[in-house]
Amino acid sequence: MKSALFVLLLSAFGAVAQETLPPDQRLPFDQANAVVRYDCTAVRVNEDGSGESLRHYRVALLSDRAVRQYAQDETVYNLGYDTVEVVAARVHLPDGQVIDVDTSAIKDVPLPAFGKFYLQNVREKIITFPALEKGAEIEVQLREVTHEPPMDGEFNLTEGFEHTDPVQTKHVQVSMPESMPLKWKVRGDGVVHFEKRLDDRIVHTWMIQDVEQVVPEPGMPPFPEVSRLLLASTIEDWETWSKWYTSLAEPEMVADSSIQAEVQALIKGKGREEAIRAIFQFVSNRIRYVDTALTGRKAGYKPESASVTYRNKYGVCRDKAALMVTMLREAGIESNITLMNPSWKIDGDLPVDQFNHAIVTVWENGNPVYIDPTVEKTTEFLAANEQDRAVLTCTKAGEDLAWTPIEAPEKNLYQVAATSKVDENGRLQSHVKISSQGFPDLILRSYMQSISPQERDILFQNLVQGIAPTARLDSLSISDLQDLNTALEINIDLTADDYVVKAGDFWLMNSIAQGHGFDFLSSFLLSGTELTERRYPLRLESTFAVQMSETLEYPKGLKVRSLPEKVDLKQAEFRLSRTCQNSGQTVTVKQALDVGALDIPLARYGELLQMVNRLDVLERGKLY
Repeated sequence: MKSALFVLLLSAFGAVAQETLPPDQRLPFDQANAVVRYDCTAVRVNEDGSGESLRHYRVALLSDRAVRQYAQDETVYNLGYDTVEVVAARVHLPDGQVIDVDTSAIKDVPLPAFGKFYLQNVREKIITFPALEKGAEIEVQLREVTHEPPMDGEFNLTEGFEHTDPVQTKHVQVSMPESMPLKWKVRGDGVVHFEKRLDDRIVHTWMIQDVEQVVPEPGMPPFPEVSRLLLASTIEDWETWSKWYTSLAEPEMVADSSIQAEVQALIKGKGREEAIRAIFQFVSNRIRYVDTALTGRKAGYKPESASVTYRNKYGVCRDKAALMVTMLREAGIESNITLMNPSWKIDGDLPVDQFNHAIVTVWENGNPVYIDPTVEKTTEFLAANEQDRAVLTCTKAGEDLAWTPIEAPEKNLYQVAATSKVDENGRLQSHVKISSQGFPDLILRSYMQSISPQERDILFQNLVQGIAPTARLDSLSISDLQDLNTALEINIDLTADDYVVKAGDFWLMNSIAQGHGFDFLSSFLLSGTELTERRYPLRLESTFAVQMSETLEYPKGLKVRSLPEKVDLKQAEFRLSRTCQNSGQTVTVKQALDVGALDIPLARYGELLQMVNRLDVLERGKLY
């Protein structure tokens, strides 16, 4: 038998849906793939943080693509915290016929294993809809019971008001005990809020109508950053969250005799900085990033004990972070486990659960240094996408949110240096050295390790032929890809017959220091700038600097008549420069691109686009 609460919610939201969208209302989004007719969620919270919710939604399928997209409904949940019940699922056909989904087409299965992960306590409720066709509508009612809140006695919620399909009506209702004041924030406009008292409860309702679809574009910030969003929480502040997670993690961060012995072996004869790096590289590269059992109270939040992670030699981010903190403390280095979200920027205004990753804070003279022990194949402490991200260091006293720094462009440096000579026959011989540090080093090193030596030869032969059709790769050497303490270096020798273009007594030629022949990094990192106009800001993977140079010796008897023009464009965090000089029988060309920002607002996108377009023009500069 359904609870009285559930019947109340079901009837209330059924009435809301029918009043808001009568069946004969014309859909206002004629060009859409599908339209969310209504999406209503009602939540009732108990004083201990437990509760239940009802979600009721209906989607009109306006294309064959939508029929394929909505053929199944999938709801993921964790048995440790929730149970999910399908109350009703049906298909409304264009002729008015209604087909209820048979119980045999509703499955409750373990979440399929993916990659390195199999989460045995995470399940998936799958509804397969029958008789779908263009013009049909699907309707679903789901009941979710939260019997174990992550933080005892507290409640928090995030709920989006936008979709990749347009939404006609969206309702969110939260019923709270009067003793649990709810702080909330809506990001974006158009959402209306109502509040009323019912006996000893406060009921909040948020509503929006006729929401256009979000159409993704290359390089846009992640969806949670750009969409209209509700955040609600009873948690007092971030310090409370910091102390709560500390209470979960501290009992698991105890060094046993095996960890103690390992730490002593790692730090023997090393100073503090060397000891930190040795422990980081051990946890990063020797402890595999593999799922652990997602069972037990507070599963998914509480880390595995350091001794178990050390013995297994595997764990997820929170397990690796807890082990690293344990080892650092054993070495006498003050540190704490730290929560973050590398995927998108969280909203720091309210203490709402937006974290999906755990790293480490090391304290140096009272200042934090952030280290991610899941970052592999690099000496860098953080991945490029962890710049300018909110972090919450977990301590007994409690900490507020802080932010990881934005790195200077030169910290993520890609360099190409060519020493070249053109003989009397117009034949080019050149030695090219490619070096890198920071993010470019990680990209190159990881990619080189992922392909065979034969594939590397083919890759660089193709790059060399981009210099000239007749160019050939004479030799290729790559430094030790496993040696993380030495920056990656690639050395290339190439030859190109008929390199110059002869016009009577005059020669024209390109410079290796220009264009995209060996600069394949800037195009990758500036992905999204191929759009002339944007609807959303541009998010770059990393700050970076690309430096290209060439010294080119030419035969005696020739004189330089013309060199490519000097360029020096600087606009706040963007800079593009090129210099060309002639001395004796040698021309020196230097080109540099610096990008020191991660987020490019629409108001400044034109500045960056101008520089990118100019970079393409520079490729056509000739030595004459």
